[in-house]
Amino acid sequence: MMIIIGPIIIALILGLIIGSQIKLNNGDTHFTLGSFIVILIAGIVVAWQSGNYPFYTDLPISTAFLSALIGIFVGKLIFARSK
Repeated sequence: MMIIIGPIIIALILGLIIGSQIKLNNGDTHFTLGSFIVILIAGIVVAWQSGNYPFYTDLPISTAFLSALIGIFVGKLIFARSK
């Protein structure tokens, strides 16, 4: 079992960039902690159903999709713009 690190790093960087551009409290949209938990659970289910590329045999989930999702949340928490 060998984890391919390239797609994980690229997806994490893109997730950080996308997460830094998320604006909270924009107009009438309000994200609560519950909505972020639902988004995280739905993202894990999508990563599990997507699976890895056929020639990657490390994990049964899409590690690139999961790392991009983590990057979005981390980028939102660290670099998020207020308005």
